[in-house]
Amino acid sequence: MKRNMSIQLMGYFFFQIGKRELSQTCRKRIYKEYHRILSHAKDIGKWNPLLSCYALGAWFIAMNRANGLSPEKNYSILADGLQNSQIFRMVMGDGDHYLDPKRIEKQKKWAKGTKERRYENDWVADLLPGNESFDLGYDYLECGICKLCKDEGCEDLAKYLCKIDYLFADTMGLHLERTTTIAEGGEKCDFRFSRVK
Repeated sequence: MKRNMSIQLMGYFFFQIGKRELSQTCRKRIYKEYHRILSHAKDIGKWNPLLSCYALGAWFIAMNRANGLSPEKNYSILADGLQNSQIFRMVMGDGDHYLDPKRIEKQKKWAKGTKERRYENDWVADLLPGNESFDLGYDYLECGICKLCKDEGCEDLAKYLCKIDYLFADTMGLHLERTTTIAEGGEKCDFRFSRVK
């Protein structure tokens, strides 16, 4: 995967995560491993809306390789770091932004394009318009993070990254309901987002 400005910026942002729990030396090892993973990772496209998730997956894999802590502890460090980051909250935005009709139109085009499978490690998704049960839904039929973890020989780590989705939703003030994930053996990941009432 090409090392572009987005990947660089995400790496700098992730480097700040775990400042309290991890030494700077440890975070430098993680940073180096993160770039090593992404240097040989399969491309998912320059303008992919899930590029940050793919990069986060690479960072989590790098954490688990570089610091000797358990996946549970690394997940805790990652989740705490994201929750305490003002930059993360600003970038995520709020539920109104996430559910904005103009944004959803772009997401529909992206989801439709994923069926072409131009990039081997990309997600493949169906977007489901809101109804009386939820405001926006996605069925992910293939998961880029699961593919990256498989390529890196650490498929067991993907399930921890699935938990981050709930943190994303909470940060935006949305409720996420999900009954199955690919990482835990399901045929799809069924995301259903609703405004918190």
